[in-house]
Amino acid sequence: MTPQFAAGAVVEYAGGQWRVQRPLGVEAILLRSDTGEEVSADPLKIRLPEMSAPITPPRAPIDELRYSEAEWAEAMRRRDLLATLASKPSRTTADVAAAATSLGVTPRRVWGLLRRSLLHDNEIAQFLPVRRNARTKRLSTGMEAIIRQAIDQHYAKHTRPSLQSLAGEIAGRCKAAGIDPPSTKAISARVRACDQLWLVRRREGPGKARSLILLTGAHPGASAPWERVQIDSTPCDIRLVRHEERTVIGRPTITFAIDIYSRVVLGFSVSLQSASTITVATCLAHACLPKQGWLAQRDLTGVHWPVWGKPVVLEYDQGPEHEAKGIQRGLRLHGITTKVRAKGHPEHHGTIERLIGTMMQRIHERRGTTFSNVNERGDTEPGELACLSLPQIEQIVALEIDRYNHSTRDGIGDRPLDRYLAYYRRPDLPDNQRVPHLLPAERLLLDFLPYECRRLVRTGFRLFRVDYSSRDLVAMWQRQNQKPIKRIVVYDPRSLATVWVVDDATEGYIAVPYRVPSTDMTLAESQAARRRLRTLKTNDRTEARLIESVLQVRAVEERGRTATSRMRAERSRQARRTATAPATRDHATGKPPSVDSSSPRPGSRLPPAVIEPFADVEDL
Repeated sequence: MTPQFAAGAVVEYAGGQWRVQRPLGVEAILLRSDTGEEVSADPLKIRLPEMSAPITPPRAPIDELRYSEAEWAEAMRRRDLLATLASKPSRTTADVAAAATSLGVTPRRVWGLLRRSLLHDNEIAQFLPVRRNARTKRLSTGMEAIIRQAIDQHYAKHTRPSLQSLAGEIAGRCKAAGIDPPSTKAISARVRACDQLWLVRRREGPGKARSLILLTGAHPGASAPWERVQIDSTPCDIRLVRHEERTVIGRPTITFAIDIYSRVVLGFSVSLQSASTITVATCLAHACLPKQGWLAQRDLTGVHWPVWGKPVVLEYDQGPEHEAKGIQRGLRLHGITTKVRAKGHPEHHGTIERLIGTMMQRIHERRGTTFSNVNERGDTEPGELACLSLPQIEQIVALEIDRYNHSTRDGIGDRPLDRYLAYYRRPDLPDNQRVPHLLPAERLLLDFLPYECRRLVRTGFRLFRVDYSSRDLVAMWQRQNQKPIKRIVVYDPRSLATVWVVDDATEGYIAVPYRVPSTDMTLAESQAARRRLRTLKTNDRTEARLIESVLQVRAVEERGRTATSRMRAERSRQARRTATAPATRDHATGKPPSVDSSSPRPGSRLPPAVIEPFADVEDL
C-alpha cells in the first residue's frame, strides 16, 4: 500500500470527492462518499488532490556521481536490512539490537531509521552518506559588490588582465573604501563562479565563447544520395612549385563537395586563386559530372569513383564566392535549392568541416606543408621543402579521397562509396531512379561561371575594354533587327581569349573570340594592366595599349626568371670548380693561393635562391 491510498485520504473520482476506505488489491480501491455510498475504483483513475497528498519533509536532489559504487552497495544493504526488520509483525528488542550491531549504530538509532524509512517509503537516499554543500559566502555585502564591479570593469576585457592584476585592482578599491581586501583565493572563487560564457566572450571574443555553448538540435540529414550536399573552400596547408621551373608559387585553395546521406566525397577543385566563383564552379562541375575521363588524364585509372548527379539542396556558408551572381545563376538554371549556414555557426555544417580537417591532416604528411599554425610548424621551412606542383597535388588529393571513400566512417557505420552504391541497388527503388541524373557536360561549367550583361552592337561585345565578335553572332544580330540589346556574356577569369554569349533562341552558348586576334590574358592580368594605365594617367587606353602592357609585364618577368636561372647555374659551376680543383702552392711564397671571399667555399651553403613573385598564370 502506498501512502497516497492510506485509509481516510481524500481523493477525486468520477467528478466527486471520496474518502479511501481500504485497498482491495492492485486493481481496486474501496472508496466511500459523504452520503455513505461505496464504490470499487481503479487506482489509475483516481486523482489525488494536492491537499490530500501526505506532507513529507522536503528532500534535496541526489547527485549520483558524488557517491562511489561501494557507498551505493552499503546503502542498499542498510535499506534491505531495515525493510526486513520493518516487515516483521512483532519486533523484539533482540531483533533491533542485532540490526544495530550489523549497521554499526545504537538501537536508538535503529528505531529512528525505522521511522524515517516508513515516512519516506524506504527510499535509498536516506541511507547514503551525508554530503555537505559548499559553505555560504562569508564576505560582506560591500566587498562582494567591489569584487563584482572589478571583475566587470577590469578583469572582463579583451586585454585579458591576470588574476594578480585583478587582486591589485580590488585591493586598491577596498583601500579607498576603508575595508580590508579579500584573499586571492576568495577572488579566484568569485571568478570561477561567474558565468563563464559571458566571461570568455568579454575576454576572448565570441569565436572562443562558441565552444562553450551547448549544442542543441541536429542536422535534418538526408534519405537519399544528392538530397543534401555541402560545399566549402579552405586554403590548403602546403606550398606548391611551378611544374617546370620548380620554384615556389604559394599556397593553393581547395574546395570540397560531400554528400550528407552517404558521406561520399562528390568532387573537389584545387586552384592557385583564393576562394572565388571559379573555384566553386569548377568544384560543382567536377562533382556533378562523371570522372572517368578526368582520372584518365591524370593517370589515375586505378581510382574507383563512379559518382555523378545533381544536388537537390546545396548547403554553403555566407562567403562571397558562394553568393556570387554566376553561382546563383547556375543554381537557378538547374533548380537547385540553397541553404545558407548562419554566420558564426560552423557546427551546422559539421560534415564538410570534418572532411576538411581529415584532408588537411593528410596534407600535413607531405613535403612543403605549412601545418595548421606556426606552433605545429616548428623550425621547418615549407618553402625549402616544397616539391609538389598543382597537377601533382591534384593527384594526391584524388588518391586521398579514394582512400576516404573506401574507409568506414563512424557517422554512418559503413564505407561511403558502398553506402552510395547500395542505395541505387535497392530492390524497392523505381527503375527511373536507379541511375543519377546526368547533367550536360558541355555547358555545366558555363552555367556557373561569372557573367556580365553587355549590348550586342555592330562591333560585337565589349568586355574589360576588349572587343569580341564572331560570325556566329550574325543570326542573333538579325533577329534583334540590328538594335543594341543586352545579352548575358559568360567569361572564364583564367582565360579571356574567348567569352560565351547566351543565345536567346536556343538558350545555348555561342563562343566568341577576340575581334582582333591577340595574346591571351587572365582577368587578373587585365585588371593589373588597367590599374597601371590609370596610375600612369595614360589617355591612350585602347585595346592595343592594354595588350601591349600585358606583354611588357610578361617580358619583365621572363627577364627576371632568366637572370635568376643564369645566376644559379653560374654559382653551381663555381662551386663544382672550387670543390674539384687540386690545392696548389705559390712558387714565390710557398703558400696556398688566397681564395676570393666573394666565391663560395667548398662545402659551404649557397645563398638562398631568389623566389619569384606569384604568377597569375600557371601552366597546367
